[in-house]
Amino acid sequence: MNIIIKTKGAVKMSDAVKEHINEQVSALDKLFNRSENVTVNVLCVEKNQKFKCEITIVLKHVVLRAECNGDTLYAAIDQAVDKIEQQLIRHKRKVNDIIKKRDGIAQYFVAQANEIEEKEEQAPEIKVKKLDVMEMSVDEAITQMELSDHEFYMFKNEESHTFCVIYKRKNGGYGLLQSLE
Repeated sequence: MNIIIKTKGAVKMSDAVKEHINEQVSALDKLFNRSENVTVNVLCVEKNQKFKCEITIVLKHVVLRAECNGDTLYAAIDQAVDKIEQQLIRHKRKVNDIIKKRDGIAQYFVAQANEIEEKEEQAPEIKVKKLDVMEMSVDEAITQMELSDHEFYMFKNEESHTFCVIYKRKNGGYGLLQSLE
């Protein structure tokens, strides 16, 4: 936290007053994120034997400002720090409430997963593979199926000139599907 102390008028800033301002304002540090680079401007003014303290904090999306009068400079500083602390707490609560009202990232991913599941249930993916169907005997088709390490093989039967599918049966052996034409 960067603290800038300024005076205006006849205010004499002693080391004790500067130390008091640094202690009081540094106590607010617990209300800021570590990543925030915060600059606090403190202006002390004396007018008609009354003291005024202004504290201004400029954050990313908000400017916090407190102005207090007191019989002594210490009283004005303490009141201004108390006011700015209340504003900071109020601001933090407001930001946290906004964050809580938003959909969380986990809920977003759950919704995305549900949409993907619905799409999978609705339309199963069909893999299309185009073949150059060659004319061959059933024995050659079985050999080609074994070489390709597939469960089935499509070919054109050289004897009947029909399209056929040879496949492995679960109980052993082979099956042949043959078109009518």
